[in-house]
Amino acid sequence: MRYIEIGKVEPGMMLGKGIHDIYNRILLADGKILTEELIERLTELGYAGVYIEDELSKDIRIQEAISLALRNSAVRSLQELNLEKAIEFAEKIVDQILEAKTVSLDLMDMRSFDDYTYRHSVNVAVLSTVIAMGMGYGREDLIDLCVSAVFHDLGKMLIDKDILNKPGKLNCQEMEAMKQHPQFSYDMLSEKWNIPARVRLGALCHHENEDGSGYPKGLTGEKIHPFAKIIHVTDVYDALSSRRPYKEACSFSEALEYLMGGCGTMFDKEVVEAFLNYVPVYPRGSMVELSDGREALVVENYPRNLLRPQLRLTDGTTLDLLNQREYRSLTILRQAGGTLVQAYES
Repeated sequence: MRYIEIGKVEPGMMLGKGIHDIYNRILLADGKILTEELIERLTELGYAGVYIEDELSKDIRIQEAISLALRNSAVRSLQELNLEKAIEFAEKIVDQILEAKTVSLDLMDMRSFDDYTYRHSVNVAVLSTVIAMGMGYGREDLIDLCVSAVFHDLGKMLIDKDILNKPGKLNCQEMEAMKQHPQFSYDMLSEKWNIPARVRLGALCHHENEDGSGYPKGLTGEKIHPFAKIIHVTDVYDALSSRRPYKEACSFSEALEYLMGGCGTMFDKEVVEAFLNYVPVYPRGSMVELSDGREALVVENYPRNLLRPQLRLTDGTTLDLLNQREYRSLTILRQAGGTLVQAYES
C-alpha cells in the first residue's frame, strides 16, 4: 500500500488501510473502493490523506508502532479526561514498544479535525518514547516520559476553541492566552498525588527554547527538563506534519528540516540527532519527487542512511539510491505533496 494526500485521491482507488473511530469501529474497511462522495466526506472531516492499494505498492506492508486498539484506547481516555486510565495506557505504550523486535515509525497517522488534539498527544507520546529508548532511557524513565507526553497539551482543554482553531495568525492577546496552556497542564497534573514532579515539568516546559525565547518561564539550556526537550521536538514535528482547519500539512521531510534548522536555538541538538536516527525522512509507502523530475515510491529505508532509500518508479523500475556509483547525481527533492513551513505557533 502507499499513502496518497487527499487532494490526489481519485474515485475508483481502493483503500489499503481501513479507517476507524476511537471506539475501534470501522468507518471504512480496507478494500473499499472510494467514490467521489466518500472522498469529499473524508476531505470535509479533515483527513490529510489515505493509504491505497494498487499494483505499484501491493507488496508494501507498513506496521504500526503500537496497536490500533491501544492507540484508540489512549485517545479515548484523554477525550474522557480519565487520567488514571491514560497513565495505564502510557505504560502499555512503553511495553509494546520495548517488546517489539523492530519499531516502525513509517505509518502516517490518519485522523480527522475532531480528534486531532487527542491523537496528537498520543503520537507525541509514541515518538518521544522511541527517541528516548534510542537515547538509552530505561523502562521506568520511559514510562514517566510517556505519561508526560500524553498529558503535555492537557491544558489546552481550558483554552477557548476559537483560539485553538483560529484560521489565521493569533493576535497578541490570543497568543498570551495560548501561552498559558503549559501552566494549565502543570496545575491539572499537580492535583494528582501519584504524578511525579518530572512528569509535570515535562508538560510545563515543552515550549521552552534552548536560547531562552520560549515560554512560559523563558528557561535556557540545562535549566530545561530533559523530558521537555524531547517532547518539544516531537510536539513540533507532529504539529507541522498534521493538517488542521487553518493550515495544510507540511511533508515529513520539511518538518525535519525545520527541526534541524532550529538546533541550538529552539531544540536540543542531541535530541534532534536521536530523532533523525529513528524517524524516516521519507516513510515507506510515501511518494517522492526526484531531481530529474520523476516521481517514485519509497520501498525501503536504510538505518543511518535515511536520505538514500530504495525507490520504485511508477513503471515498476527499482532505484537504490544507496548505490552511489549508479545514482550519485540523483537526489530526492521533496516528499510529494505537503506545504512549505512558514512559521510555527502552538
